[in-house]
Amino acid sequence: MEIGARTRSRAMSARGMAAWIGLTLAAGTAQAQGTRYRPDPAPIRHAEALAQGAQVMQRSSAARPVASQFDSLGIMPMAEVGDTVTIYFFDNGATLTRRRTARVTARRRFDPPLSWRAACDGVAHPGWLYSLDAAATSSFAVVLPGVLGPPILRPPPPLARSGSKPPFMAFVDSTWDRYREAMQPATEREYAFLWYNFHTDSLDAGHGTRTMYGVHGPNNRNLAVFSFWLRDDHRDGEPNTTGTWLVDGWGNRVATMPGNVDIYGTIDNDADGIDEVVTSAGLIRWDGSRWLMPTVYSDEPCLARRVMTPPRGVRP
Repeated sequence: MEIGARTRSRAMSARGMAAWIGLTLAAGTAQAQGTRYRPDPAPIRHAEALAQGAQVMQRSSAARPVASQFDSLGIMPMAEVGDTVTIYFFDNGATLTRRRTARVTARRRFDPPLSWRAACDGVAHPGWLYSLDAAATSSFAVVLPGVLGPPILRPPPPLARSGSKPPFMAFVDSTWDRYREAMQPATEREYAFLWYNFHTDSLDAGHGTRTMYGVHGPNNRNLAVFSFWLRDDHRDGEPNTTGTWLVDGWGNRVATMPGNVDIYGTIDNDADGIDEVVTSAGLIRWDGSRWLMPTVYSDEPCLARRVMTPPRGVRP
């Protein structure tokens, strides 16, 4: 099974894919970087936990994979010890090639290192580390709760792209206004450069070329999902504006979340005619009354932190 190419976000390409070498760490490596472990608080199961996911980026010497899930509040661990999870493997780091199930053998809560430069990539935010009983045979993997099948690629409804353009461009315009105010271009030349760089060559912030995926929704509705990363590159290191939208066949927003994710396709795991969307951050899934969406945290590439000045009042 080989499902398309894993599209890396603009953060990856522009800010150093090499920084992902340490994304999710084996316990010893994380400890060496100053990660602070805490006793597992064993929170009560949270409804949205089933939408969360974790990632693995392991060294070739690792005996078993360790998955990292960000969760600042500590209330949504995707799995407990003994639970079964599905691992989607990317053997070359870019292409989804296979999957397998594994069992969670240990779970730990962690806080990032106190050092701003050490608290990056897979330990940039508080979260969970999961030890898995699978063999360490892939340099990158996405881990999702439950026993899941291979994702498939569905075409989006034919009018979803054109219908979603007006609300998307309204969102882009409001983002541009804030970005322009923050950047304060001093001349017409600077303004024009900033405008074209932000809106891209297509002049629509990439909307026309962004990949959309079809989703079977409740009540036999055909939906579409897409994720985006806008080019508001602030000087102070403020994260770019990102988002993921689930829209209906006419392009109207059904559910949205902040954060850019890689989308691998859909599965109908419950055989109820309603798809789950498989992403790099977790699952977009219907719970019977609303769409649950994973929490997406901003990328914290180590490469950027090594060259950027820490925020005021933050320890280097």
